[in-house]
Amino acid sequence: MGRRGQIAIDRIVALRSSVLPIYVLIRPDGTVTAADEVSEDGNDFLTTRMFGDQIAFQSINGDYLSIEGGEICTRRYCSANERFTVEKHETQYAFRSRSGAYLSVSDRAPFVGLAPQAGDTETFQLFSLMMFGVNVGQQLDIIDRTGCVQINDLLSSDDLQSLREGVSDAGGLALSGGHETRVRGLAGCTAGLAELATHPLVMQIARRLLSPAMQLASMESCRTDVDHVRKELEVTTWNVVHPYSTCVFPGVVDPRINFTVTWFLDQLDSENSTWAFVKAPLADGATTPQLPHLSSPEEVEAVTSTAQHLLAQSGSAWLCIGPYWMSNNVGAASFWKDYDAQTRYKHLSGQKDAGQSFRALTDAQLSAQVKDEMCPTVVQATYLRENTTLTDLAPSPQVLAGYGEAGRQLKELTMTAPTA
Repeated sequence: MGRRGQIAIDRIVALRSSVLPIYVLIRPDGTVTAADEVSEDGNDFLTTRMFGDQIAFQSINGDYLSIEGGEICTRRYCSANERFTVEKHETQYAFRSRSGAYLSVSDRAPFVGLAPQAGDTETFQLFSLMMFGVNVGQQLDIIDRTGCVQINDLLSSDDLQSLREGVSDAGGLALSGGHETRVRGLAGCTAGLAELATHPLVMQIARRLLSPAMQLASMESCRTDVDHVRKELEVTTWNVVHPYSTCVFPGVVDPRINFTVTWFLDQLDSENSTWAFVKAPLADGATTPQLPHLSSPEEVEAVTSTAQHLLAQSGSAWLCIGPYWMSNNVGAASFWKDYDAQTRYKHLSGQKDAGQSFRALTDAQLSAQVKDEMCPTVVQATYLRENTTLTDLAPSPQVLAGYGEAGRQLKELTMTAPTA
């Protein structure tokens, strides 16, 4: 049993008969059928939504299993006809509809139907979706409840090397003379970056939480020169992803219009991370996210006072839904603040200075060679609901054709993107 007496069922499951070797499936066209196996990509697994002791099953394409009209079908909404009362029998389950009939399976057409009583063919086993050694439903549940989750070990060392080369070829690892180097429009640059944009675990969570028709809005890399942040910048700045970043007036009332994934090509630790995040607070009846560029200095200070430092292993990903205030320059000017504190301490304690003047120290710091380990790189992909505009140009059909399955999925993700 879960909290408050609720039955604990995973958020993404395959629905298998307890006595027949078949699974209940909802096809992409919305029809309901059965098969002796589920697809390896996870798309045959169903998203579950609990309402007390009732459950609804939704396909990755957004169709709910329904008994509307007294027969098994699907609907795009979730009302009383799409909710089933859960009856647990040891490790198995029966699902009773509002009419009192039970979800049932058969080894002959129409395969899935309703039965007046709960017998052997009306009991089911539930199998969780596992990918990359991770229970995907658990990650979805964490994001749904808290807004974000970090998942480790999603990229291998070979994956990371390939991605670094792709980012480098696009100019993402070059020195910009400032605190960061950003390159946008990466999804179509290499097959590896296309595969990152269509990562199967991300697709499973994002399509089930955001929209089955979501679109890829942008994919960019960011290399941060940590020494430059700490020695050259004077203030910390905060930003949010598109479309919140382009708002010129408060009014984006959907706090879950985007799904953003930050991939860590390098490790972020206490030494080399100037990244931090905080969830955008909601105003106006808990519907309108507060945005940094539309907030006063006092409001920015109040919101960011609870920001969390972002630390991560290389090869991991940070997934979030809705707007988060993010910064890659937390700790701006901290080097000189620490230097001034040390100088004051030596003066007050009567210690002699080491003999190095402030000008000499400044010149030495400015001429110091950039260290790669102090310039971590991330790749951030943002997906939007289908009713919003996109920013990156869509890769050409010729480019996508060379990327195989990732190219086919990327074509779907950029259907409404502007073209060159």
